[in-house]
Amino acid sequence: MGTRCNIKITDDYGGELWFYRHSDGYPECVLPSLEPLMDRLRAGLLRDNVGQFGGWLIVIGNKEYNRTRGLPTKRGLKTWKCGAYELTTGQHGDIDYLYHINLLTQTLTYWEV
Repeated sequence: MGTRCNIKITDDYGGELWFYRHSDGYPECVLPSLEPLMDRLRAGLLRDNVGQFGGWLIVIGNKEYNRTRGLPTKRGLKTWKCGAYELTTGQHGDIDYLYHINLLTQTLTYWEV
């Protein structure tokens, strides 16, 4: 079974956006993909709202899975995900880790669930 996680992103405008990672959700894998985003946020290179910031997480997940291509043209397990991070509606019940990116304070915290 994979190590699953959620990433919750919040901003100062009342926004909240959730992502789910089905496997490799442990800090040794997730933090190397989140820290560059945080560095750019702190440098003022990324916007501080969940919609625009969250788009970059999708781009990173797509690149990690080497999925830069058009829409799927056939069925199969390898075509249903656009990348490592999926948008979701809230916290999943089967996660091992929860990460929180607070865009107001520009902090990244996480804990084992």
